[in-house]
Amino acid sequence: MRRAWLIIAVLLPLQVFAAEHCAWSHWESFKAAYIQDGRVVDGSDTRQITTSEGQSYAMFFALVANDRASFDQLLHWTQGQLAGGDLGTYLPAWLWGRLDQDATPRSTSAYGVLDSNSASDSDLWIAYSLIEAGRLWNHYYYTSLGYLLLEQIRQYEVVDVPNLGLSILPAPKGFNNTPTSFRLNPSYAPLQILDRFAKLYPKQDWQGISDSTAKLILQSSSAGFTPDWVDITASKDSNNWSLGVGSYDAIRTYLWVGMLAVEHPERAQLLATMAPMAEATKKNAAPPEKINTENGVYVGNGPAGFSAALLPFLSQYDMPLVLAEQRQRATQVWASADGNNRYYASVLSLFGTGWDQGFYHFTAAGALVPAWQSGCSS
Repeated sequence: MRRAWLIIAVLLPLQVFAAEHCAWSHWESFKAAYIQDGRVVDGSDTRQITTSEGQSYAMFFALVANDRASFDQLLHWTQGQLAGGDLGTYLPAWLWGRLDQDATPRSTSAYGVLDSNSASDSDLWIAYSLIEAGRLWNHYYYTSLGYLLLEQIRQYEVVDVPNLGLSILPAPKGFNNTPTSFRLNPSYAPLQILDRFAKLYPKQDWQGISDSTAKLILQSSSAGFTPDWVDITASKDSNNWSLGVGSYDAIRTYLWVGMLAVEHPERAQLLATMAPMAEATKKNAAPPEKINTENGVYVGNGPAGFSAALLPFLSQYDMPLVLAEQRQRATQVWASADGNNRYYASVLSLFGTGWDQGFYHFTAAGALVPAWQSGCSS
């Protein structure tokens, strides 16, 4: 009976329903659970934190949903609270929340920036969402603000790693402590975003950054699994690479690769290199939670959000039953009634199931194509 259900799920994929029902119910659920006056609140932390990551992802989802009111609220809060009122001048602080643990939750004076360092993955998504919002909503302010933010990213968060090339640092401070030591995160720089910047602003050499990022993913996935972090010690002719565990950060790397357009020049090699993750999910009946990326040994089952994140990735392989099984498992993200304590699983689900259900896709040049652009009104 279970196998019959899986076959039906393959024959009637979730994409069928996207064309008929344009409203994105999961986005509405996310807004209700996590967004307060333009601020994404992660309730799993007692400080009631907001991260620039959460703001950046929510801005992207609002654009995909054609929800301009929410987009503007998110942008207004992000600029005002994380970027000193101007994203064109200041990179946003990555962490904001309750300063005084003894203060009442509603005391506005008890909240503020907890760490002023920025996070490059969030900065890239904010810049991308602004630039694409400017194009899709025909609004020059978004475009210009996104470009100014991008200039800051290029200046403060990009470094030339010997024997690798121009690379995205996780933040301006703390990840390049000497001229020869670098700590990089493969999940921080989706190729779609870098390719879009390369198309729009070729003089800033975003194509070189995209090429180095693809190289980083391929070289750090020698056993077929991508790590959360890569520590590089560079010498004149070669680099020493130290690979960490692959888990909650790395799951996004498979997500971004899975959403690459068929025409993308790096897609085939990336999918071939990372195929062991698809095989492990098949064998494990769930994405592994933690993987030793140097030898491929994994332990545990990742949460339902991992299953949602892998939907685009798994759809690139001839594994229809595995894909159907993970689609079903991914529904657990929204079935659980535990308030606003599942922020990360929810954003992974919005990315993965949103793409899987046809609410958006990316072109080979990295442009966003939301469903509403072709006649779907949200």
